[in-house]
Amino acid sequence: MCKYLLSLPYCDFKKMINMASMKYINLILFTVFVNHCFAQKKETIKIPNGIVYNYCDPKKIEEAKNLITNNLSNTANYEILQQNLIIGPELWKRFRNNENIQKIQKGRVEFHVDNLVLDGKMSQDINDSKIIWDEFKKEVAQEYTIRKANEQELKYYWSVISFDIDEPLLIIETKEHNYILNLLKKDLKLMWLDEAPRTKGYTIYENGEEKTTISKGEKETKLESIVFLNDDETLKKNTSVKDLSLILEKCSNIFNTLFKDSTKEGKIMLQFELTKKETFITFSIKDDVDLDIMKEFEKQINAEKFPHSKKDPIQFQMLFKINSYNETE
Repeated sequence: MCKYLLSLPYCDFKKMINMASMKYINLILFTVFVNHCFAQKKETIKIPNGIVYNYCDPKKIEEAKNLITNNLSNTANYEILQQNLIIGPELWKRFRNNENIQKIQKGRVEFHVDNLVLDGKMSQDINDSKIIWDEFKKEVAQEYTIRKANEQELKYYWSVISFDIDEPLLIIETKEHNYILNLLKKDLKLMWLDEAPRTKGYTIYENGEEKTTISKGEKETKLESIVFLNDDETLKKNTSVKDLSLILEKCSNIFNTLFKDSTKEGKIMLQFELTKKETFITFSIKDDVDLDIMKEFEKQINAEKFPHSKKDPIQFQMLFKINSYNETE
């Protein structure tokens, strides 16, 4: 083959080289074009200070949007639902008076954050979740948009949860309401449904009454809040005040011993799941927590023996603050 090429006239040989080069260049351009067409750019949003917001793959966001649209338009499609669906406090103010949702007997939820009390609802089975979703669909007109949350919506959502915000978190905006939908990234099941206040602020409850402001408390090191993720009936059947107090006392004693002299500022969240045979604990931190102390804290907590549930799993969260104020936004 080489001998044959060398026998070509110079002009023909040069022409072949140029044609090969053009094919190579065209292939590169085509590859760049294809990559540009199929690559999806991550849509970033402005995250207020102090809020932990975790992005997911843009493809997952589009998948979530399509799933929401299909489940809103198809009366027989409940693919988005799971057994447990939380109605957040702002939406619950209206939904609590809905006749169909009032048929759901179980699932009353209270979020306790110091002297802050937020009422909500959590479905206990798929049929209850379907009731909630059907009533939600009635409120969502044909004209709506699905978008990411803005700053005020993030501040509100952050104020009522005790965990980091993980996408997909989407807003369904209609003429009258802005709804918050938080789906689980792993299977795109809806875990939280709420309504974002359209005012600049958000509704705050204290001793059962709405307040316009909330004190950020003192800058100190202590247990800040406990949030129970089960309804009252499930808690009563599967645990006791004695057992919960024991867990609280053990964790608080370890925390106070280790972090009382820490000079850094931050928050630690422990999420407990008590089952009949085992106890599962996950740890999350925010801001500038001393990681060396945190390592020892995790070690000592995991070494403790905690009470189990009597039958069904019990879940709750404990939020500790280190040289920090209370969560206020």
